[in-house]
Amino acid sequence: MKKVSFVMPVRNGEKFVEATVDSLLNQTYENIEVVIVNDHSDDNTMGVIQNIAEHTTKVKVYDLKEKTGVGAGRNLGTKHTSGEIIMPVDSDDPSFPERAELSVLELEKSRSDIFYANVERFFIDSGKRELRHFQPYDEKMFRSINYIAHGASAFNRKVWDAIGSYDENIKIGEDYDFFLSAQEKGFKFCSKNVAVAQYTMHTGQVTSSIDPDKIRQRQEWNKLVRAKHKIYKVDQDYIRNNGTPSIVDFYINKNWDIWFSPESVPRK
Repeated sequence: MKKVSFVMPVRNGEKFVEATVDSLLNQTYENIEVVIVNDHSDDNTMGVIQNIAEHTTKVKVYDLKEKTGVGAGRNLGTKHTSGEIIMPVDSDDPSFPERAELSVLELEKSRSDIFYANVERFFIDSGKRELRHFQPYDEKMFRSINYIAHGASAFNRKVWDAIGSYDENIKIGEDYDFFLSAQEKGFKFCSKNVAVAQYTMHTGQVTSSIDPDKIRQRQEWNKLVRAKHKIYKVDQDYIRNNGTPSIVDFYINKNWDIWFSPESVPRK
């Protein structure tokens, strides 16, 4: 049985982190470890995760010292993993019980390097739950939009080793950059449209906010990622003609400026 390593960076996550870690420790797949990296939290996050670690050998806790950021946290955590399969986790997004078991099964069945599933959005304010948009892997489409839910993904450790780490200079979209790098190195992707984790929607998130300033931040980071991978054109017609209904609705019908605005696309 292959070992699964959940890697979770956290900054000021005392409100959510305990429930998220509990969801990982209660997986139906037994051979797991949980590697948590505290990123300069100034609340009680460290106290919460240290208390959890004192009661189980499956949890390991590390502290970012000189660096900061999600990419740096993911890299430090991955360096300290002992599993063959890495599963990224965000501290406010609990995983469903069969996430590890399903992911390992799909990776082995398809002989792929990277697997992704779907997430269930949970809106804290309203209590509403809904399935996120989903797209089976399409290489061309992925170079226009990032439709992979990072918190529902799993990949063989060799992918991270080959890429050399998440790019710590990218503060938003480090996951998109990572998977684009994996695509360019020829790694095989597979997917399944089933929710394996919760995506918690709450105030303060940059990646789900419609605040103009946060949209501009995302445009700038999308542009940087695309420039790094020499993506100078996004093909809306291809998405419209080949995307699933949920993808077309989310990316085309809602006209997201973060993906198709000129501010998001670098010049050649």
